[in-house]
Amino acid sequence: MKLPTSLPLAFASALTVSAVPVALDTAAGTITLQLNIDLNQDGLVGAGAGANNAHDLFTFTSMHAVQATPDQVVNGTTPTGGIAGASGTFHFGINSAANMICYNITLHNFQGEFESPADTATHIHEAARGASGPPRIAFPNPQPVDAAGIVRNSAGCLTGPFLTGVVMDGRDTGESFHVRQIEENPAAFMADTHSSLALPGAVRGQLA
Repeated sequence: MKLPTSLPLAFASALTVSAVPVALDTAAGTITLQLNIDLNQDGLVGAGAGANNAHDLFTFTSMHAVQATPDQVVNGTTPTGGIAGASGTFHFGINSAANMICYNITLHNFQGEFESPADTATHIHEAARGASGPPRIAFPNPQPVDAAGIVRNSAGCLTGPFLTGVVMDGRDTGESFHVRQIEENPAAFMADTHSSLALPGAVRGQLA
């Protein structure tokens, strides 16, 4: 689902973001986070933002909200299911001029250990609905924000060039990837996270 491109303050994440749980209501299924944000503008420009100023960096050219569920997981084109009872929400804000993607990823009821041939187990893959494909961006794995580990979250921003740690045909699958490719055809991409208990994926969802 593609969202309006205006940026709500609650979503604005800089390159350095830490989340500290403030309140957890397991009955209502909600968690309140306190975000400590370091804009670090000089470092941001040095990280590849070029001539963009801080205001430009948080002007997204598109936003996407993905509902990830275990029933969408496949291995190749064979449905395998993921982890029963698990779910995920992947919120992405893209700035194609800066080749930047900001993310706010929340998992519920994840089980097992994060496991993947990539550098992390949480990705955007280039893969149509019902098919597998290579990872193009690897995100930090969501970490527990409650004592029981029922809710996990990861938030921040990444700027290309991207590397995933997966090599195909002698090249990293993130090499030369640009976020504008997502905007040109979001239906060709999906977000997921992988578990030692469900290697093809614990949950998965298409960007469109």
